[in-house]
Amino acid sequence: MHFPRAAFRVGIATALAVLGAGRARGQDAAPAFEVASIKPSPQVRMWSGFQPQPGGRFEAHATVKAMVAWAYDIREFYVTGGPAWASSDEFTVVAKAETAATPAQMRQMLRTLLSDRFKVSVRRETKEAALYDLVAAKGESKLQEAKGDPGFIAFKGPGQIECQRIDMRGLAGYLQTLLGQVVLDKTGLTGVYNFKLTWTPDESQAGKPGTGPVGGRAENPAGAAPDPGPSIFTALQEQLGLKLEPGRGPVDTIVIEHVEKPSED
Repeated sequence: MHFPRAAFRVGIATALAVLGAGRARGQDAAPAFEVASIKPSPQVRMWSGFQPQPGGRFEAHATVKAMVAWAYDIREFYVTGGPAWASSDEFTVVAKAETAATPAQMRQMLRTLLSDRFKVSVRRETKEAALYDLVAAKGESKLQEAKGDPGFIAFKGPGQIECQRIDMRGLAGYLQTLLGQVVLDKTGLTGVYNFKLTWTPDESQAGKPGTGPVGGRAENPAGAAPDPGPSIFTALQEQLGLKLEPGRGPVDTIVIEHVEKPSED
């Protein structure tokens, strides 16, 4: 059969275009784990949370809501929507990337896994919400400035933290988790600091980092009841010279529009 030369050239061009588009789609495909296992978490386990590991291994014991928060690098209390089980049922995810991956790349891979296996779809919203401004109280700062890169927060017992080389943004981030509301650093302090903070957690802070016993047991001898101490608000002002001022402002949130329970493996 004879084809006009012009038609033959068009046919080759079309084939190359289709092939190129396929390659582009492959190159632009969302990052994904090479293999992943998903099962309901056992009722008794040693830890909950997320563990990105060297070599591309990833493990998590978390609710879908917590996984969405981790995948989009946002605090869990900024995630809304979805059925009740998405906030209560925990799943164990064990996955492996094809090659070594950074935590940021693993967040992208977890987004793909949530979409593929949980059929998650989300949308972003900016809402007006209650928040706190972390500011320097009147008078001299009680913070001891340190040298070096930002360090860590150590949890010493109920309502006891010890901070090594922590900047104010890091402290504001911890207070967000503790209080369940946005905390903005407006102290104007730009260094890193060593300090201890002791307060009495209230019921709303139960189960948050820094509010439970270390090593699974309380540090009070002979089961003695702890002396009542200051609230976190009073402790910040008296011990660090900082203050939390309530306010309102725009907050970025993630809304879960759709989610389904996954099939195992």
